[in-house]
Amino acid sequence: MSTSVSTLSTMIEAIAGVVGKGQVITDAAALNKYSCDTSLMTPRMPDMVVKVANTSQVQGVMKIANENSYPVVPRSSRTGTYGSGIPAEGGIILDLSGMKRIPRTDTRNRWVLIEPGVTFGELRDDLAKRGMQPLNPLLPRKDKSVITSVLEREPVLTAKTECDEPIRTMEVVWGTGELFRTGAMAVDTMPAEDIPDKTKSDLCSVGGPGIDWWRMLTGCQGTFGVVTIMNVKIFHQPLKQKVVFLPFNSLEDAVMPFYTIQRREIGHECFLLNGYNLAAILAESEAEIPELARKLPPYCIVLNLWGGQFFPEDRVAYEEKAVTEIADQYKCAVTQGLQAAPEASERLQGMLTSPWPGEVYWKERQLGGCLDIVFESGMDKVPAYWNLFKQLAGENGLATGSLGLYIQPRQRARVCHVEFNIPCDPQSAGIEKVKAFHKRASESVMNAGAFFYRPYYDWADMIYSRSGYTFETIKKLKKIVDPNRTLNPGRINL
Repeated sequence: MSTSVSTLSTMIEAIAGVVGKGQVITDAAALNKYSCDTSLMTPRMPDMVVKVANTSQVQGVMKIANENSYPVVPRSSRTGTYGSGIPAEGGIILDLSGMKRIPRTDTRNRWVLIEPGVTFGELRDDLAKRGMQPLNPLLPRKDKSVITSVLEREPVLTAKTECDEPIRTMEVVWGTGELFRTGAMAVDTMPAEDIPDKTKSDLCSVGGPGIDWWRMLTGCQGTFGVVTIMNVKIFHQPLKQKVVFLPFNSLEDAVMPFYTIQRREIGHECFLLNGYNLAAILAESEAEIPELARKLPPYCIVLNLWGGQFFPEDRVAYEEKAVTEIADQYKCAVTQGLQAAPEASERLQGMLTSPWPGEVYWKERQLGGCLDIVFESGMDKVPAYWNLFKQLAGENGLATGSLGLYIQPRQRARVCHVEFNIPCDPQSAGIEKVKAFHKRASESVMNAGAFFYRPYYDWADMIYSRSGYTFETIKKLKKIVDPNRTLNPGRINL
């Protein structure tokens, strides 16, 4: 049956027939809230917001939009950091935040089924009842969708190789409205939570016929499909843990201890912060951040010694001995506290599996906004990139002492996720200058050899101009799964 429409009013009427009249929002004040997110990207008003409650409704909306070549931008929350949820060409904001089911948790195989509206706080509370914990990135926003975080390739805090890629399997609605399931979830069309009981599939296998679908769908900013349910990895809560710090005066001095800790597989959560970022997390108030940053070590490895389900006391004792040996080997210190923040260990221990508790996000506490440069690199190359970044910042009149650094080892430091953070005031007269510096610094670091694996901001142009064959392949796949360019047109140059 055709759903071709000729006017905006008939489009609204057709979609209301799928989701209900009250779930289609056209009020200007409400639409304005959806015109932006927590990024500093230029706002753009949608024509309507459509709230969906289940996969069937997502399919119905997508079929109508596809037949009419009408833009659809999926969003699970308004906390997007990179502007990918802003409708570049208007159209529909597909609001998935009401899809909050957590229909099944498998503690044996360590996975949980979640819908896109489930936030980190909600998942943490649900898993805690079963002695499990989510695989969090570093202090996510409390209303951030877990699925959105995974699709944006935010790295988890643990460096354990088996935890590195959180996705197991998922259900996705293509731009045509067709339903697709990846890996072991593809064995049947029954509700995903029923598959383990009624088939021989445990939903764990990510493999399947054809290409590696889940890798194609991450980082694509909703330009290929809408994920309606996902099976993500989780982990057991520890029976004992202790956070310790390895402080350094230079980033270069941290490289070999960092590698050695990971090679010996010490600790569960592990990451490195510079003094400014650590102060932004630990300071009691925004006003205290600059002074605390000056008192804290310039760089600090944060390591959570972790005792799991078996012999937790012995495990933590072994890890304490090992990290002490590493500190002795490289003539550096290992402490449970920091002189400027004596309760840092206890505070961070409680924060590692929780979202950021404050109303103002930790990166934005000082000035109200933040721009990030995000890439992957070997740890040994990061000091050169960091020095280049600081040099450029100084040349552009930015205070280098207020720049943030975050390094997250992945797969035991086979590679590292790296962030350079630029705190900024979105309302200041100099914000355009900061944005120009962000673009220049991004390109300079990319030209120096850093691997940019998220095509956000202006990076899509930079990335795809350097990888023509890959981009041509992406465009071919887009034509197959979204032939009418319905999903998030304008993103990643599609």
